[in-house]
Amino acid sequence: MHNEFEAAFTELLAERCTPAVVHRIDKGASPDTLWKDVERSGFLDALVPENQGGGGLSLRDVLGLVVACGQHALPLPFAETMAVRAICAQAGQVAPAGPVALDAAAQWLPAEGLRNLQAALNSALIAGASTRVLQLSLDHVQQRVQFGKPIGSFQAVQHQLAVMAEKACSARMAAQLAFSADSHLPRALLAAVAMTVAGDAATVMVSGSHAVHGAIGITEEYDLQLFTRRLLSWRTAAGSPTYWSSQVATHWRTAGGPDTVDFALHAFSQADI
Repeated sequence: MHNEFEAAFTELLAERCTPAVVHRIDKGASPDTLWKDVERSGFLDALVPENQGGGGLSLRDVLGLVVACGQHALPLPFAETMAVRAICAQAGQVAPAGPVALDAAAQWLPAEGLRNLQAALNSALIAGASTRVLQLSLDHVQQRVQFGKPIGSFQAVQHQLAVMAEKACSARMAAQLAFSADSHLPRALLAAVAMTVAGDAATVMVSGSHAVHGAIGITEEYDLQLFTRRLLSWRTAAGSPTYWSSQVATHWRTAGGPDTVDFALHAFSQADI
């Protein structure tokens, strides 16, 4: 069911959120038409309980939706709005109409773990965008020719791509941990781990992709910058990588300062998998 669920949303974005549409919205065009398409689809209520008219799903069920937003550079706060609707529903409040963004400092609605939730969402967005950036880079190095050969045949370029592939994979795995909860809120330790890993991945994906693309990668009309700009934004939106690393360290101290293997097992034990 989940594969069909995710496939339907991915198909919607592929049709409605093309790079051309994202370019136009980033340049100032109205996102209203795209927002209406997304809102009519019903996916925004995926985390709202069934008895309140929603899908009744948990974080683990919507990971693919948030990853897809990153893969398509969706220029709308889909993930945040979906999360806020769930939080409001649980609190017996009516969610504001239209798109909503998370602000960890906001006090208008008491919600434990708001920053952790934002970290989990951003880790999944980074995972999705990283996949797209890797694919763009792979396509480019196969097409770009230097000294009579595709630049992808050079060992230095292959090494960069291998590191990028590793980071993209690690970001996805970390996001899966953060989204392993059977509720709409992630566990604090797993959110911190996910954002630490994803933040590192974002840095590598941006630097590596622009290195292999060269000058064309920073041109406005080329698609790469749609994703790398967002990677840099998501990397710090819920707190810097240093902040999230410190949160992991705090959990480590709270657990009594175990060795690395024991702490990793402690973290995995918190995942509902």
